Formats: sequence, C-alpha cells, structure tokens
Amino acid sequence: MIARVETPLIRYSRWALVLTVASIPLYVFRFKAVVVPTTPLEVLILLTVALYAVGRWREHSWRPVGTGLEIPTALLLLAGLISIVVSPDHIGAIGFYRAYFVEPVVLFYVAVELLRKPADFRMLITGFAIGTSVFAILNLGAWVIALANHKDIDLGNAPEALYTSPNSVAIFLEPAVALAAGFVLYTDNRRDRVAALIWLGCVLASLIATLSRAGLLTLAILGLVAVITLPQARLKLALLGGGLVAGIVLLQIPFVTRRLYRQFDPSYPYNTFEGRLQIWSDTLHMLRDHPIFGAGLRAYAIVMRPYVTTQTRLPELYPHNIFLAMWAELGLLGLVAFVTLLGLLLWRGWSSYAKAQGLAKPLLWGTSAAFVTVAVHGMFDTPYFNNDISVEFWFLAALEIAAIAVLLKGSTRKEVFRR
Repeated sequence: MIARVETPLIRYSRWALVLTVASIPLYVFRFKAVVVPTTPLEVLILLTVALYAVGRWREHSWRPVGTGLEIPTALLLLAGLISIVVSPDHIGAIGFYRAYFVEPVVLFYVAVELLRKPADFRMLITGFAIGTSVFAILNLGAWVIALANHKDIDLGNAPEALYTSPNSVAIFLEPAVALAAGFVLYTDNRRDRVAALIWLGCVLASLIATLSRAGLLTLAILGLVAVITLPQARLKLALLGGGLVAGIVLLQIPFVTRRLYRQFDPSYPYNTFEGRLQIWSDTLHMLRDHPIFGAGLRAYAIVMRPYVTTQTRLPELYPHNIFLAMWAELGLLGLVAFVTLLGLLLWRGWSSYAKAQGLAKPLLWGTSAAFVTVAVHGMFDTPYFNNDISVEFWFLAALEIAAIAVLLKGSTRKEVFRR
C-alpha cells in the first residue's frame, strides 16, 4: 500500500488537535463571537475540524472511517435530537447538544483519522499531559494561596483555580491519572516512565487535594484495577502493599481525615450521602412519570421542581449519577446508547490490552482504566455533561480506537476501520 502524502493543512490540523486537547480547561472562559456565545475550547475544536475538512477536501479523500461505535453513537445523537424537542428550553437544549454531543463526536472522528503512527499518539498524549499538569499545578497553587493567607478551608469546597467546584476538578483529572499510571506501569521506555511519573505526581496530588470523596473512592478502585491487571505476582503484592501504605499515610492528613469522617452520619455537616439518596429517589419519581423521554436536554432542574421533597432544597442541575442523568436528559434511548458505548469501550480496551505490546500496552491500559473511572465516579456524579469532560470522553475513545487499529500487533487500519 502506498502511504498517503499529507498536505500541510492536515499537519496543521494535527497540531491544532494537540492544542485543543491541551487546552480543554479553557472552556471556563466564555465570550460572544458576534452574537453566539462560545469558548476558547470550542474555537479550537472548530479550527481543528475546519483545517482537517479543507485539507481532505483538497485531497478529494475524506471518507469518514468506521470505528465499530457507529450504532450507539448514532443512537446517542438521535436521542439528543429527540430531547431537544422534549425539552421546555429548546434554545438551551440546542446549545448543550452542540457542545456536549455534536462537537465532541466530530472531533472524535477527526482524531481517529489523524492518529496514524506512533509519533502522532505521542504528540497527542504529550499535549494532554502538559495541559492537565498545568491545570493540576494551578489548583495546587490555589491551596498554597489559601493556606498562606490563613483562610479557613471549607472541606466541601476545597480551593481550586478555574472550575466552579473541586469535584469537577476531580472528574476531569481522573482519566489523566489513569493514563499516566498506564505509562508508569507498562511502558518499556525509560524516558517515558520518568515523564509519566512527573505527570502522575502532578495530577494525583491535585486530585487528592480536591477532597472529593467520590474521587478518592475512584482512586482506590483504580489502584485495585492496577493490582488485578498486573501479570506478575510479586508486582501485585508490591503494588498492593504500597497502595495500603499510601492509603494509611493519606488518612493521616487532617483535611482528608475530617472530610471522610462519619460519612454515614446524617448529622455530620460534611456528609452528603443522605442528600444524594434523596436526589436519586426524587429523580426516580420524576422518571416514573416521564419514563420514555425523560425531562429533555437541559431541562432536569426545570422538570424536577414538583418532585423535590425537601422544602429547603432547590433542584440540582443533574441527579449526581451518570446513568440517571442520561435517562433524565436523553430518555431511555440515550441511556441504552450510552451504556452500550461505555460497555464497548471497556470491553474492546481491556481485551486489546491483554495482547498489546510496546506503546499500545500502556496506552490501552490507561484508556481502559480511564473509562473505569467514568463508570465508578459516575455512580455519584455526572462525568459527561460539561464541555471539558464530554470532549475528554471522546478524546479518550479516539485514543483507544486508533491505538487498537494502528499500534496493536497483527491488526491493520483496514481491519478495524471498515470504510
């Protein structure tokens, strides 16, 4: 097969993709382009897609690839369209649909096409590592400033730099922790392991500093996954022992101890477990009345008002559970599509990791473990419905699918990407 000669626009689109992935947290800066509200992240996504589209148009060669995820992806997009009609806020629903579904999915297909050789994966992972590390350092800096100024630390709202809540920081950083851990555990390149250790140190420290209980639980599950998947018994024992020691040390930190203390005591001021149970119960009552289409996109807080049983509490933006959120926002079709999509990514990632070598090994472990973090933290929050984490979700999917096609020994792009 004759290798495709890339035009400058395709190379520029790859660099734009790297910049986009490195700049995901910039979605917090919002402005208006003429009359349309947008963000730097959205501008970079559109730039990447535009460069790629024009480049392929000039080559007369753009034919979208098949990734094996087309059916659940199409059903998810269809559910979103239906939910726009169902929603009482049509304009807001269109904005959410564009930002959380259309743009990330289009970027997914562009990324899959642009990842054609090992150097492309390294570029993209490096961009993600730099972006998440800078973001992590900024959040740690917020702690330094708070402590230096002797501010009282609100354990339920730990210091953070850019996002509106520390839990949002944890959700965004968990996949980065998984990907960095994959390279620490499985890379056969010493330089990559050193770089991954530095990356892991930054994002792990920042994740712990969020004091997110769901984040800490996800971190513990991630450690357990690492122990189970390691092939050597001695390494399993070493990692398990190291994890237990690290957990004991972590529990000696006063902020962490106070945050985790008496979590099942409803009278404890830092406990939200009872509140989440009530939110889930109220959401199920709403879904009993709207079982097929849910509340509609961007309509959960509106439709939930009559179902909130606690008089002092306003409806949440989402039901603090990714599966309930998908059902409430996108209806049963959206829930089934998302569960299928997540299940396929977990199954294909872990089954491919088992036979991977070289760069594919740490990459597939990291992306598969990242989707484990989505499933685990998703039991207590909604790690999808935001600009950053929806883009991150589809970026990780692109890394996994392209790695199976390009890096896995014995596979070819033609076999995996059936045009």
